Amino acid sequence: MAGGWALTTTTETFDPGSGALRATPPTPSPALRVLALGAVVLVAALGLLLRLWALGRWPVSSDEAIVGLMAKEILQGHFFAFYWGQSYGGGEPYVVAALFGVFGRSPFVLGLTPVLLDAVAALLVWRIGRRLFSPMVGAGAALLFWVWPETYLWESTLEYGFRWLALDCGLVVLLTALRLSDGTERPAKRVLLGWGVLGLAAGLGWWCTPEIAYYLLPAAALLVWRLAHRRCAVRARDLATAAGAALLGALPWIWANVTSGFSSLASVSQPNPSYPFFEHLKVLGVHVLPTLLGLRLRAAAGSPSAPWVFGTALGAVCYVLVLAGAVAWLVALVRRREALVLVAFVVVFPIGFAVSPFTWFWADARYAIYLAPVASLLAVSGVGAGLRRLARPEVSAVALPVAAGLGLTLWAVSQLIPYTPVDLAVSPRAGWFSWQADPTGFYRQVAHTLAADGIHDAYAGYWVAYVLDLEERDHLVVTPGRRRYVRYQPYADEVAASTDPAWIFFQPADHPVLASLTGSPLLDPGCAAQGDPCLSPGELEGWLALHRLSYRVVLAGYFEAVVPSGRVPAASVLAEFGMPP
Repeated sequence: MAGGWALTTTTETFDPGSGALRATPPTPSPALRVLALGAVVLVAALGLLLRLWALGRWPVSSDEAIVGLMAKEILQGHFFAFYWGQSYGGGEPYVVAALFGVFGRSPFVLGLTPVLLDAVAALLVWRIGRRLFSPMVGAGAALLFWVWPETYLWESTLEYGFRWLALDCGLVVLLTALRLSDGTERPAKRVLLGWGVLGLAAGLGWWCTPEIAYYLLPAAALLVWRLAHRRCAVRARDLATAAGAALLGALPWIWANVTSGFSSLASVSQPNPSYPFFEHLKVLGVHVLPTLLGLRLRAAAGSPSAPWVFGTALGAVCYVLVLAGAVAWLVALVRRREALVLVAFVVVFPIGFAVSPFTWFWADARYAIYLAPVASLLAVSGVGAGLRRLARPEVSAVALPVAAGLGLTLWAVSQLIPYTPVDLAVSPRAGWFSWQADPTGFYRQVAHTLAADGIHDAYAGYWVAYVLDLEERDHLVVTPGRRRYVRYQPYADEVAASTDPAWIFFQPADHPVLASLTGSPLLDPGCAAQGDPCLSPGELEGWLALHRLSYRVVLAGYFEAVVPSGRVPAASVLAEFGMPP
């Protein structure tokens, strides 16, 4: 096309059989390649911008602050195998500790950790897609995973201690298994290194969470199938290297369990223990998969349902069509014997999801995060295969699913916190473009005020205590008063040994603001979960008067501290008001 830019270039070749010229499929022109590169940079930057935007509009919770406290203690020489107070979930606090060591301790760096781990996952998706399909599919799948769905974009700003590192380990296992199984790795030392990487990632992933099995089983099936069909070879020292590396990676899990009677293998009490196998499958099909596909919005905690993006009727139709297309593409992959490891993953995942005791919680689809990279790979490769039949350039096949996924995410962003403005009447965090480098700053004001008043030990509600510890751990120790919510016993012991620990309450007039800022109305001592009674300052002051103990009240921002003149046994006070340990 003279005088302009051609979007595609078509070449012709001579077919000796027919004696005619045949056109080959169109390929992108240099101009289109430049446009595509610009679009890639723009989409990647937008995904990062949305994450940074979320980080500056929502404070960390106590669940996240615990990981920051673990990282701080790690930098001081302590070792923890698992997230405080439980026998599973580890690894990521050490990544946080490394970032704290480089950039300093702050809630922003804490939230930046899963963002970086998510970026690593996107790069691994690119490499897996490149190996299974083509470089274009790999790039498109990585971009799609980076911006879709919104729930995982939001989850990648929340540091809960293990899931994002586990995802990276699982993708490393899958990529390494693909490289080893194709039989092209040379020389022998490189093959041996590959088996070591495979074992180390598997062991480290197991330490993070047993959910790594979603990747271990398909990867193992791939290697066994390839070995059985003599597509690759394995030596005894390869297996020994993999086993040794796996033990090394899982060593913290092994050490913690040997010293605790293998507590990780004990059954875990859950709020909904009666959910049977098929009820979990129903949760997966009705709530989790539509959310993972971006067709339903992320639900608020405690919400009985989440709205469909296109309305209930049209959303359900779209969902059925997407599932039908996915099944058709999986069948096509089986018939073509292509990317069978993804097919194996899709078979394994719902079984593991239904067996897990945790997956009754569906609101943010956190337990299906391991399916997201596979969904992106299948979406881009499937759309690409369909459009190739129409002789469309591959770049358009990549652009379509990425544009659709990004559109769904942007629509969700326009509807959900932390991106949307909140009510000006109840929160200072208002406006579409308001942003703070430290949205947890109001906690720091409280911590500094209390420390300046000579208060060094305190009881507080769970959703307040550990955030205050993260903000002012050097001068103030805060712990939940109720034993069931204590995550780290040394902090509780230190407060219990104090001669005059304070009790921290929210100021009633500021409760709407705090509930909006923290995402929880349960901010007083004694409560943390829906249905818990909370201790009020009036109840504590009445108890102190009854026992003839003097006290003073210190105002600190949105909070007030009741400081008795002597030691007050937290268990006795809380039990008297209906909050047994």
